[in-house]
Amino acid sequence: MFKSLVTEVLGVGVDPEQQGASLKDYEWRSRVLIIFSDEEGTEAGRQASLLLARPDALRERDLVVLEIAGGLVRGLYGAADELSAEAIRADCDVAPGFFSLVLVGKDGSIKLRNDHVTPPDEIFARIDSMPMRRAEAQH
Repeated sequence: MFKSLVTEVLGVGVDPEQQGASLKDYEWRSRVLIIFSDEEGTEAGRQASLLLARPDALRERDLVVLEIAGGLVRGLYGAADELSAEAIRADCDVAPGFFSLVLVGKDGSIKLRNDHVTPPDEIFARIDSMPMRRAEAQH
């Protein structure tokens, strides 16, 4: 939404390169699950607790879990050095202050987007159904 507004109002897109590191840093290495925090942080906190209770499942699926609250990016599971909240918001087209859960595949495309707390098994099932994940599981 934010990216769309900037593009519409100013006639230009947001350039993540000028804003700091973004999700491109994870392509072909990790899947990224991003929890965009709601104003109160309650939904984001519930989602984070559910996911962090399953570290083996996160590791097995090469997942990095990030939480974005306001202008801050916090790595909940995996590395999150010098990432830009603004660049990631632009990449995922998520406005500040609203809960959203976004799963980005190793290829850099969005594989899942929910605006409600999502059970980890639903997320893991989505990942496990991906062709790249099925190939990884065979090796």
